[in-house]
Amino acid sequence: MGLVNLSVLVAILSSIVSLTIYIKYKAQAKKAEIDLMTTIRRQQGMTLKYIKQGDHYIYTLMEGQLLGKMGLTSAMVTGKNLHEFYSKQDADTIEQAYSKAWNGEITDYEAHLNGIDYFVTLSPVIKHGKVVEVIGSGVDISERKKSEKILHMSLALRRTLIDSLEIGMVVIDDDRKIIALNRKWCQLFKFEGPIQKIIGKDVFEQMAFFFENNEVEKKKLNDLLVNQKPAVDEVEHFENRIFKRSYFPFYMDGELKGHIWAIEDINERKAMERGIIETKEEAVKANKAKSEFLARMSHELRTPLNGILGFSQLLELEETLNAKQQQFVREILKGGRHLLTLINDSLDLSAIESGKIKLALDTVKIDEIINECIKLIAPLADKKGISIAFEQNGNHDWYVFADKIRLRQIFLNLLDNAIKYNRENGKVSIHWDKRDDILFVHMVDTGIGIPDSEQKSIFEPFYRSDHTQGEGIGMGLALVSQLIQVMGGKVGVESRIGEGSDFWISLPLVNAQVAIDRQLMEGERPALLQGHNFTILYIEDNLLNLQLVIEILGTIQGISLISAMTGSEGMELAAEWRPDLILLDLNLPDLHGYEVFDRIKANPAYEQTPIIALSANAMPEEINQALGKGFAEYICKPIEIPAFLTVLSKHLS
Repeated sequence: MGLVNLSVLVAILSSIVSLTIYIKYKAQAKKAEIDLMTTIRRQQGMTLKYIKQGDHYIYTLMEGQLLGKMGLTSAMVTGKNLHEFYSKQDADTIEQAYSKAWNGEITDYEAHLNGIDYFVTLSPVIKHGKVVEVIGSGVDISERKKSEKILHMSLALRRTLIDSLEIGMVVIDDDRKIIALNRKWCQLFKFEGPIQKIIGKDVFEQMAFFFENNEVEKKKLNDLLVNQKPAVDEVEHFENRIFKRSYFPFYMDGELKGHIWAIEDINERKAMERGIIETKEEAVKANKAKSEFLARMSHELRTPLNGILGFSQLLELEETLNAKQQQFVREILKGGRHLLTLINDSLDLSAIESGKIKLALDTVKIDEIINECIKLIAPLADKKGISIAFEQNGNHDWYVFADKIRLRQIFLNLLDNAIKYNRENGKVSIHWDKRDDILFVHMVDTGIGIPDSEQKSIFEPFYRSDHTQGEGIGMGLALVSQLIQVMGGKVGVESRIGEGSDFWISLPLVNAQVAIDRQLMEGERPALLQGHNFTILYIEDNLLNLQLVIEILGTIQGISLISAMTGSEGMELAAEWRPDLILLDLNLPDLHGYEVFDRIKANPAYEQTPIIALSANAMPEEINQALGKGFAEYICKPIEIPAFLTVLSKHLS
């Protein structure tokens, strides 16, 4: 009995110990479960479980901070299925992954809910060969998705930009296989269909067929690939279109990744360049034709003018003429000189436009030029009763750097207009003012004025205003504008209808205290010819011109004139008479004047003999060519007698 009780007691004690251990284990297990759930809830990601009931997958667990980001709680999800949280399309997509996992396959999927992108891996739990539940682990991939989206947009933008280029681009690897290209390249080479069909193809097979001399092209391309140096060339397409082809190697992190080719269709640009060249050539031809026409017309007009003006000047010196005859002579001279001015203005404009005008720039005292021009223009002003006042206010010693002859020409043109378009008994006043280092000279008239709409146009060649009725062809102001510009100045006008005009020119001032004195005035030179024995040879085929020079020199004692009408005869007379000076027309019937010059100068005896060209050709290039050849002077017909005698005196004395 005692042993039985003892056994029972031991059993009870044992049960109590086991129960205590069990209770303690259960408490520990519960604590571990709580700790695990706490850990699951605190994880940044998400843990889920689901089972299948009928046709639906029911969540048995969903915890983690990712769940909160999506705006859900475990209580909101547990016991429910996918379609209660997602759209039908998203739920059906996720259900496909759930189905794979329930069929025993480890799988994954990406989903988006309430602005959150996440990635879930699903693992089936299998017991006795059967899936009893599926455990999933999810992570937030929103930032990665955002980066991918930005990258995708960037790539799409690059692709759009590259495809929108008007330049075809292709990238190849070291094996000449195409690894990338744009749509323009496909258009240029007439490839249709998806670009993927061309990727991986040999670039030579795709390109070389379209160019002439295929083997040459292949060698050229191979050399470029081997050298790996950027290069640009032009090639001709089989349809006679011209391409600009650029090559440069493509490196990344210092490593060669491929070779880039850029192909640009430049056929239209080349055609435009050819058109520009052809237009320029046509313009050059037209300009040359214009120059030749002006030279020919100038020569043809100057030849008879030489006789008209020359003999008129001689008649003007005749004391036997009565007053009426003297008036006739003055009118002839006036008309002839006006015609000569028109010819000279046309040639000057042509020379300026072609850039061939030559200026003899020097320090010029401005008031001396103005006073000289006033004296020359005074007779014209007197006829209309117009007074000219030169207001020399302030410093009189203003100097500018200009061509004296051209500056005189500018002032004479402006003064001539101021008188021509003035009213009877009107006034012309000249004054100047200095602004910084620029001198402004104003010529103000009391004439008819110029409309505002025409004040710029009057400086254009051949412009004639309907507002005026004076003589001329609209060359004077155009010439003034061109000449003042090439001397570094400007010209302008301010005018009001019925009140008159203020024409002004500006030139930079120079620091000069005194002008260069002329030791020998032109009017004194002819006197030096008197009382000497000089022989002059004149080679000229025009009898009228010859007779004029005979008459001019016949009035000077001590000058012997011999003449020849051909170059050959002239050379014979030169050898026979050994003249002190030779006047040589350039257009002779047998030889050109240059050839006559060369043959005479070939004789050492005539090395120092001055030979003066006397020609009706007044083109600047002809004058420069003659002077460059060695002519002592170049005198243009018609002859101005005082200037002509001055030149002779200069070279004979």
